[in-house]
Amino acid sequence: MIRNFRYQNITYKKETEGNGLMVKGEITNNSGRSYNSVVFRLVLFIKSVPIGSAGITINGFVSGQTRTFEKKVAELEYNHVIKDITNYDIYAESGY
Repeated sequence: MIRNFRYQNITYKKETEGNGLMVKGEITNNSGRSYNSVVFRLVLFIKSVPIGSAGITINGFVSGQTRTFEKKVAELEYNHVIKDITNYDIYAESGY
């Protein structure tokens, strides 16, 4: 199991062209191990109900490094969900 990543400065915004929901943030590799590639899963919630998810891939993720990401959550429109999002979860799915 891949552990010890820190997720911070998570924000939501409307995509530049269109009405899609973009999620932006930072991930810090505190695992003590460097990875060629790590895939994270981002899940957005309204209360306890998951409403959308996206995969985030970070290549060349060195131990101790902080990387930024920006990812569109394809099935969600910013104007329809932004006021209702109550929580998010991010976790590492795989890495090598």
